Amino acid sequence: MKECNDLNGRIQSIQSYSTVDGPGTRCVVFFQGCPVSCIFCHNPDSWKMDAGEIISVDDLLRRLERFRVFLYQPGLTLSGGEPLAQPDFALKLAQKAHDDGWQVALDTSGWGNTTTLQKITAYCQLVIFSIKHPLTPALVSKAKHEQTLANWHSLAELNIPVWLRYVLIPNLTDQPDALTALGDLANQVPNLQRLEILPFNQLAASKWSKLGWENPLFQGEIPLVTEAQIKKAATIVATVLKRPELIH
Repeated sequence: MKECNDLNGRIQSIQSYSTVDGPGTRCVVFFQGCPVSCIFCHNPDSWKMDAGEIISVDDLLRRLERFRVFLYQPGLTLSGGEPLAQPDFALKLAQKAHDDGWQVALDTSGWGNTTTLQKITAYCQLVIFSIKHPLTPALVSKAKHEQTLANWHSLAELNIPVWLRYVLIPNLTDQPDALTALGDLANQVPNLQRLEILPFNQLAASKWSKLGWENPLFQGEIPLVTEAQIKKAATIVATVLKRPELIH
């Protein structure tokens, strides 16, 4: 059995074709392990650091190469889990994938060391940054607020686009003060290209149930988000956002 080292890491799964994890068509590697533990997570089975498949960077890239022929302007998104929770593996994968001609994107919650984030993004063409809550992340996750903000602000130094994602959950992340704070954060990164307000849904309910974990969000206590609620939230964000056309 392989042991984890600086050339090997743990992955949860691979998605061979995606159109929602960055521009164009791309593969997605879901890293195993996440310390953020969002209550609305769609991949709770990716949280454990010692689970998943152990694989080397070279073996992973050889596997991904099978799918490249089906992709237009082939992209690769490092997602999770949390890629920054395996910094050496994420860095080497981003570097080798970049050198192999992949358009690399990093999908992160902002957990982890800022220096590590900067090293990895040196080989990326896009950062997708998921803010859990711009004021009190403890309501929905274990994200470290100060570190998240430091990493968010560091993205302003990059010469690549940034996408900001935010999940709208009734009574948890839809407060007007949270939404205006989201707009203020967006203003602080001039290379922001897109701000997505995503509706909470219950598609992961079966995963939580299979794990035997109770979660009120997946037990019918939280209503589904309507298009009208998304539009209302976008309107609040737009009152402070300098470039409201970025909202999607």
